Amino acid sequence: MRSFLLLLICGLIATSVSAAEPLRAVLLDAAQLDDVRAQTLRLADFNAVVFVVEADTSRREIVRASATAKRHDLPCYFWIEVARCPRLADERPELMASLQGHLEWRRFYPNSQEPRDDEVVKTYPWVPILSREGFDAQLARVTKLLDGLPTPSGLFLNDLQGAPSACGCGHPLCRWTADYGPKRTNTKLGPDAAAQFVEQVQKKTRVPLVIPVWATECEAHDKPTLCAGIGCFEGLCWKEFAKQLTPLAERPEPLALLLPFRAFERDLPIYPDRAGWVREAVELMQAQPARHRGTPVPPERLIAVLQGWDVTNREVMAQIAQAQLAGAGGFIVSLVPIEQDWEPRLVRWK
Repeated sequence: MRSFLLLLICGLIATSVSAAEPLRAVLLDAAQLDDVRAQTLRLADFNAVVFVVEADTSRREIVRASATAKRHDLPCYFWIEVARCPRLADERPELMASLQGHLEWRRFYPNSQEPRDDEVVKTYPWVPILSREGFDAQLARVTKLLDGLPTPSGLFLNDLQGAPSACGCGHPLCRWTADYGPKRTNTKLGPDAAAQFVEQVQKKTRVPLVIPVWATECEAHDKPTLCAGIGCFEGLCWKEFAKQLTPLAERPEPLALLLPFRAFERDLPIYPDRAGWVREAVELMQAQPARHRGTPVPPERLIAVLQGWDVTNREVMAQIAQAQLAGAGGFIVSLVPIEQDWEPRLVRWK
């Protein structure tokens, strides 16, 4: 951590300070912040901290860390992982997203059992808000997580889309649906589910700013590899993506973009400096919605969430540079892993 920050002191790309200063934050566990680290963050030109909030997060630790941040003039934001929730998936497995339709996901799980007529394959531990039952359970969970905590400057809600491999292709960025098939254990909501969830969280909490965290979909060159030959790019994926994004794009709040380039297998030689996908993903948020009758999100409204774990200092700098070249309105370097994995689970559906 110390060497990473010292490098940023020497090499962070200059950002002009204005009345609406771009967010330059780190995402970390509250226990990781003390006076020394807070001071180092300020010296490294960061201007905010984002704390992960989970069910097992110590309330006392968040209160302590928030006070530490305040002493060093670092506004505090909170981060809640919504869809990927092992505890809720264990308690209510019927709420999980399902793996129906395409079977290409089985190349990763060749020994996965075939479901019986009264069973469906679920994507453990992902519980999206795209169903009425999942929406209500997640809203109650998020509200409870925030109860009794200090009021943050803002709240980031990660993964308000479907689960990875949504259509069954196996691509980690296929997020457009929760049930691509006839076996349903819950009630499907419309494409404005994410926007409605943000609105309800704002109503039920004292948080002044709720920021959804979004992920892009596949790209044309993925067809023979991550899409396993399926024509996802020209299929439903981006069309449905645009429908779900538009209600959020029409709101005034910023939108965060989840861009862990290595975790998403985007560190490819086709991208400049291996981190060039960061810039491309920001640009896709304008090009693809416009192509599919949706509302584009201008780059200055986007906050790039970058991978700061399991990468080198140089790769962190490369990601920041690509986000700024794309014109992103700010960035968050995550120093904690943002888990995105899944596995198949059989659940009875009748």
